[in-house]
Amino acid sequence: MNIIYPPLVEESLSYHFSDNKIVLEDKVLMYQSMIEAGVIDEQGFPTKEALEKGWVKDFYEKEQLSFDDFLALYPIFKSYDKRNFHLIDGFWEISHSFKETLIKDIQSEKMGYDDILQITEYLSER
Repeated sequence: MNIIYPPLVEESLSYHFSDNKIVLEDKVLMYQSMIEAGVIDEQGFPTKEALEKGWVKDFYEKEQLSFDDFLALYPIFKSYDKRNFHLIDGFWEISHSFKETLIKDIQSEKMGYDDILQITEYLSER
């Protein structure tokens, strides 16, 4: 049986074991420790406490965000030209070529974990 662990568990493991192979026992221990610490609930969703204390960031993008609110959600994009972003059907979208640029940027290993996470989360919905 193949157990699927919540994305927050998988992300935590990839952060802690970036160069090593992750085994099932690691996933079980990470899941249990995150529940015990109050980071996630049993379904793998972040707890209210984890969100309030900033342990977990919620990247939920509402429709019709102003560009300033969009930048508050994804502060990494403050370092990019605003002209790369266009409000389309209520969401801030980018061109295919700019998407490729962002992918190259996160693969360059010059960015920190938080910046990579923001771009990855943004691109995961597009």
